[in-house]
Amino acid sequence: MELYRKITGMLDDESISMHVPGHKNNTIGALSDIDWRYDMTEIEGLDDLHEPSGVLQRLNDRLSMKYKGYTAQMMVNGTTNGILATVYALSKLHERFIIIEGAHKSVYHALDLAAAYHKSITLGECASFPFEKGDVVVVTYPTYMGECFDIENMIALVHSKGGLVVTDEAHGAHCDIAHGFPRSSMSYQSDVTIQSYHKMLPALTMASVVFTRDEMLHSSIMKYIDYFETSSPSYLVMLSIEQAHAFYVDYHPAGFFEKRKVLIEALRRRNIEVQIQDDPAKLLLLHPDITSLSLADAFIAQNIFPEMWSDEGVLFCLPLFHDGDRYPFHSLLERIGVMDFNGSIPSLGGFSVDLLESRICIQSIIPYPPGVPLVHEGEVITSEHLKSITHYLRNRVRIEGIKSNIQHYKNEDDQ
Repeated sequence: MELYRKITGMLDDESISMHVPGHKNNTIGALSDIDWRYDMTEIEGLDDLHEPSGVLQRLNDRLSMKYKGYTAQMMVNGTTNGILATVYALSKLHERFIIIEGAHKSVYHALDLAAAYHKSITLGECASFPFEKGDVVVVTYPTYMGECFDIENMIALVHSKGGLVVTDEAHGAHCDIAHGFPRSSMSYQSDVTIQSYHKMLPALTMASVVFTRDEMLHSSIMKYIDYFETSSPSYLVMLSIEQAHAFYVDYHPAGFFEKRKVLIEALRRRNIEVQIQDDPAKLLLLHPDITSLSLADAFIAQNIFPEMWSDEGVLFCLPLFHDGDRYPFHSLLERIGVMDFNGSIPSLGGFSVDLLESRICIQSIIPYPPGVPLVHEGEVITSEHLKSITHYLRNRVRIEGIKSNIQHYKNEDDQ
């Protein structure tokens, strides 16, 4: 069992998580309380996630209390499921979607499935953009890198024009968990918000919740959740949502900010530049003498696994430290103290992308993570795109779609 050996090997090597999911190798929260025997199904007394009326509805009701005026529905297929269902539901009622830069690939997949008209704009264009009545604006907040912006005024502007705002808050389930953390878009009356409970809270991967302000829209979204979500939802994932929500409600941040300060000081003692993000649970790291890839390799050599790396830096997703957590914080500090910063040699991974210049992209090209498309299907692949692609490959960033495009045009050229 190769996958089993790979994962248990990483645990045997005492790997330290600075990536999602938020339980950090089961060292944050109380996932150990969930027994494999709890993996049940929709038997008498355990309700039906697709039309809840009992214990699952009561759990949804507790989730709804997170923000006044919202109706919540938990999901086991991740935020992608919520985005697909939301866009599909809204496409039946609205003619135009406005996509703010930085949207996840699932947004474009949903638009493609719904055959919905959309226009992409930058964040800077929002203030002067001619929004119209009925527009649906889709925005990612906070960003993958932990950046925030004036979401309050954006929502107010769109609402003043008669539009709706859908917020992909995949990396914001911990918003408002305590003073010092970002405010959720739901604090400013977003119309639909989808949160990944598993990314920053201690829940199992694929644990997500969709929040809606309008009951009729909620019913419409539920229809398409039924279409896109598995008909056999995992009770383990749902239990983890219940646990993560209790963690959120009861969280005390004092230990988090104290340990975060100690960690930042330890990084800076090694001449690592720490860029403070708007979300205190994200840190962006650089070293003045080596590339981001080399810095990531130096962490990985110590079995410290970051979330991702790019030209901007190495991204850490911090644990939500709490009393009684089992996170190996002292080991983390010790390993940072002995890191070796000898650089790695970039490699292209054995193939050239030159044949793609001026070709039509036949499958979206997407660096992952974070999953934001670089070239959309149907666009012309330019020399500038290829420079970015080559750079990503040299820095060992996974790129979805690149091999499919290369193989397609190799086959075409061979005919």
